[in-house]
Amino acid sequence: MSHWHKLRNTAISKRRFVVERTFGTLKRTYGLARSRYIGLEKVASEVNLKAIAYNLVRAANVYINKGLNTT
Repeated sequence: MSHWHKLRNTAISKRRFVVERTFGTLKRTYGLARSRYIGLEKVASEVNLKAIAYNLVRAANVYINKGLNTT
């Protein structure tokens, strides 16, 4: 890997970690590695629903953890 590639990877590694962790969770936990449906609209709807579920669970965990830290 060239010197410039290493510098670029170092610069974006923190943001990449957050994105990759999200997609990894969606694939592992929510079964996003494979689609249940055929067709772009149906698959897009499935991905959107799973992303909504992920965000709701994440929001609930943030809310619960924030409440625990204030007491």
